[in-house]
Amino acid sequence: MKTCYTLFFCLIACLTKAQLPSDTLMTYVTFENLKGPDDGYGASINRPIGTGAFKNLADRSYLSMRMAKLENSYRWPDGSRVDFTKRKSEHSATGIVDRYTLINPALKDTIFLFVDPYKLDAEFFVPKGLTALNKEVLAREIAPQLKAIDDINTAKDAFGNQQDSLNKVANYIASHAGLVNFVDRENLAKVMTDTRASAELKEYLFKIYIINKFYALGKNISNAKAYALNKMKESFNNFQKEHPAIETGNIKINLN
Repeated sequence: MKTCYTLFFCLIACLTKAQLPSDTLMTYVTFENLKGPDDGYGASINRPIGTGAFKNLADRSYLSMRMAKLENSYRWPDGSRVDFTKRKSEHSATGIVDRYTLINPALKDTIFLFVDPYKLDAEFFVPKGLTALNKEVLAREIAPQLKAIDDINTAKDAFGNQQDSLNKVANYIASHAGLVNFVDRENLAKVMTDTRASAELKEYLFKIYIINKFYALGKNISNAKAYALNKMKESFNNFQKEHPAIETGNIKINLN
């Protein structure tokens, strides 16, 4: 009997661990090469965090992704999010540097964090007073989004009744991780380039794919691309049943 209980708890532990976000999702939302604590990092105008957000101002999606990485990489010691809205620019020896005023909502302590959006660091560290985002905290933060995706996927007519929820989740992914990380040309190209299919349908299927790849990575489901593709196929089949009059072009052929 003792052996059975041991095996049972081991199984529960494995299942619980599997619910944590994947390493891939962590790399999408946080700085690459994020190391341990360094009290001097970002603490002065002479040693700012080099996000590289402004290295190519013409690429707005890259700018948004780098800014999101700054906001996502760090948390207060209790795991709460850091408010990066208080910002001012200052002149340094090398150019313009942003100074963020970070106020710990629990302790009311203040941290001044210096960031250089024009320089890209090869390595990133955790400034004094902050901690690095971990999988447990990320799992809690994305739980409402994953629940919303479950509701979208189980809805009888998601195209007709879940568009608001679908847009909210897609916008969350875009602002926190960047949509580019979830676009797989090999799975989306034929659908998105179908000139006969309804534009509304193509946009719907695109978002369905994006949110389900995010879901798979958030749940650490193996082969996130295949999971997202299957969910897109299921959503298209349900769409056809509920909206037979809307033009689908060759999507049915291209998804088989």
